[in-house]
Amino acid sequence: MTRKKAGSRGRGGSARRTQAARHAPRQLAGRAAPEREESGPGGWFLEQVEASYLRLGAAGAPPPAPLPTEARLPSRLAFRSRLRPGGDETLLTVPSRSVWLDRLRGYKERKAASIGPVPAALARVGPRAAPAPMIPGGRNWLPLGPTVVMNGQTVGEEPVAGRVSGLAIAANARVGYAATACGGVFRSDDGGVSWQSLMDGFDVDPTNFAATSLACGAIAIDPADPERVYVGTGEGDTHQIFRRRIVNALPAYRGIGPIRSDDGGATWVGESTAPGDPELAGEAFFALAVDPGDREVAVGATTAGLYQRVDAGTGSFVWRLRRPGVHSSVVASRAAAGTRFFAAEWGVGVFQSPDGATWTAVRSGFPTHGVGRIALAMTPGETDLVYAFVVDTRGATLGIYRLDGSGPGWRKIAAPPPVIPTQGGEGQGDYDLAIAIDPADADLVYLGGSYANASPYPGSVWRCKVRTTAGGLAFGEKVSIGTHAHADVHVLAHTPQDPDELWCGCDGGVFLNRAPRSGGEFAGVNQGLSCLCSNFIAQHPTDPAILLTGLQDNGTAHTSGSPSWAHVNYGDGGYCLINWARPDRVLSFVNGTVCRSTTGGATHGGWSQVWDFGWATMTQPIVTPPYDPSSPGDADWIAVGAGSDVYVSKNFASSWPMTFTLPGGGAAGSAFALAFASTTRLFVGTTTGRVYRADRSGTNWTVTRLDDVPAGPLGVTGLVSDVAVDPADPTRSSIYVAFGGMGDARHVWRFDGSVWEARSGAGPMDGLLDVEHNALAIDPTAPANVYVGADIGVWHSPDAGRTWAPFQNGLPDAPVFDLQIHPTQRLLRAATHGRGVYEISLP
Repeated sequence: MTRKKAGSRGRGGSARRTQAARHAPRQLAGRAAPEREESGPGGWFLEQVEASYLRLGAAGAPPPAPLPTEARLPSRLAFRSRLRPGGDETLLTVPSRSVWLDRLRGYKERKAASIGPVPAALARVGPRAAPAPMIPGGRNWLPLGPTVVMNGQTVGEEPVAGRVSGLAIAANARVGYAATACGGVFRSDDGGVSWQSLMDGFDVDPTNFAATSLACGAIAIDPADPERVYVGTGEGDTHQIFRRRIVNALPAYRGIGPIRSDDGGATWVGESTAPGDPELAGEAFFALAVDPGDREVAVGATTAGLYQRVDAGTGSFVWRLRRPGVHSSVVASRAAAGTRFFAAEWGVGVFQSPDGATWTAVRSGFPTHGVGRIALAMTPGETDLVYAFVVDTRGATLGIYRLDGSGPGWRKIAAPPPVIPTQGGEGQGDYDLAIAIDPADADLVYLGGSYANASPYPGSVWRCKVRTTAGGLAFGEKVSIGTHAHADVHVLAHTPQDPDELWCGCDGGVFLNRAPRSGGEFAGVNQGLSCLCSNFIAQHPTDPAILLTGLQDNGTAHTSGSPSWAHVNYGDGGYCLINWARPDRVLSFVNGTVCRSTTGGATHGGWSQVWDFGWATMTQPIVTPPYDPSSPGDADWIAVGAGSDVYVSKNFASSWPMTFTLPGGGAAGSAFALAFASTTRLFVGTTTGRVYRADRSGTNWTVTRLDDVPAGPLGVTGLVSDVAVDPADPTRSSIYVAFGGMGDARHVWRFDGSVWEARSGAGPMDGLLDVEHNALAIDPTAPANVYVGADIGVWHSPDAGRTWAPFQNGLPDAPVFDLQIHPTQRLLRAATHGRGVYEISLP
């Protein structure tokens, strides 16, 4: 999530340049080094807005407005007003709450029809089960990792994993659970030494939607029995991003409600919302709290309200709405007098309950203006003491407050540490906010936020001692202890009753500090926590074991065949590219810059050149012509899309002598997808649904708009997520395009050089789902075989897009952001946002 920019600029240097200034990329000297800028999750995407629910409309309808950028809007507030619900709905479409459940139901029906009955031997789902659904004796997707990334993006180069939103640790510290953003739930039985996925086989029963969503926001266990596990699906931490539909590079997926396991994750059961209450399918969880005295009672803080698990009177349980409004935290503790719950409503305040059913406000002393997200903490066994970490509406720290049962109300604690750095008054507290209390000392508090101001910008975790002064409460000792943890802290949790084991869940996975009170450092405990959010991949042309992948907030990683990959470059990794004629030359995109290696890109020290293109979209495309060993010089041709400009190099990014601008001004949008047909022809798809062909003569490029051809225009408008040249056309005039957005099921189209035709199937049992489609791949030896990666599944068409079927067979149901066919091996590779990289052999 955090924004780290490669280059030599100081933090005061501007990362933004106008389109007029983007005609010459700036060369930066030296090794790529991270730079950090913060403006909150709704602001730091300002230059790279990609709307998941950008309206996908039929051609002929009024065209959508161009995506807003800072250059076109007078302020961030104007930008935000256009994207929030009720703002500019000509730009966005509002999905129904049931949209994911509806799409997943259709997907599972299709999947069941395509694979037939599942053998009984695969019906068991659990930590030791096969990574189902796989087809015995058939071709199946196989994981390539990363199971962990070594030498990660932290001080001390700790091993890292992907985004972790929740932790639940058993009293013996041996059993622990990690809920991940898009990879499901993982379990450790050895105190974090190793982890294993619990949800890879959830869909063996096509009618069971218990764990359909791998997006998780919260997790909790019975304190007396760690085999009883509750999970809240849908990631609450990305609520502000989802609310503004600013996603794709950092998707904000909703869930399918609460799920439960009674056997430590071996099997899962979905639980329903009470009749008459708003459904939790399509919503997200921030936190779960289980009554320490009754494991059947749980309370969930969700984007739809505060819900309590109650007995339905038939031996089953349902979740009943107790308070409306977005609730960002809930905690519970039990003493001799019983259990007490506290919950926080985003932007409002804190409420208490003796039973989880009736709630009263605790307002005395609590701020009444400018309140944003609130995180709460209690100590087990203590029901009269609670802390509240409060940020304002711009994500910056508003204050840390303490409530003592016998005291006068909330008291603000003076002199807090800089847990959430800000720029222009904005921070990321609406994305990463955590607080925990030392189990043995209620005056010792741990605070978690975004980053610490030390390269490479590690996790912000602070140990703070509360003192009573003449003027009230104040933080005395304040020590930053998150140096070796990853940035963007979402959860802090102690091993129950153990003040010397503090766990941290963040954008880099799970970290453990075994001496937080006495100067101990965090260490990455991420082996097997294969929840990395891969954006794009690069492949060695002849050695299929060598790959690179760009990772959300974990830079670029490299492997030579091991499931444990190595971190080799910083920032939010995007496109990466290996020169197919000289594979020692490698490029990677990092937050607006292109980095270059001439040593294979296998180590941190291999990167030597950085080109700054500005930062128009989160992952700006970098492409090269198709593999052709008879023309090795073609591999040195590179194109980069940056806003409405496209830069072309013929010496593998040593210089950029050719640039062209997409015609149409702001209506053209930003280049989002590029595809070379040859060194003289390049296709471009944009954020506003335009498609262009650029033809070269010498160093000059002639740009022709294609989506509006009179003979047969493109039938939808929206974000063009990928472009693929059809190898079946020897003239290299035919292409396929894929669309993001929602609102029209025709997400894949083919252009034959003259007219467009929808190639998305033609019915509920042979067509594509109306969800984002992110990536295309065409089999070069059998080009009628087309593959598309979507937010739900990989799909295969054997007849050039006329009919489609799910192509999962062992692939977790994480969003697929990139698809590539290896140039010399019959292998299809997929980059999943939440479960790393997978491959399957092609016939």
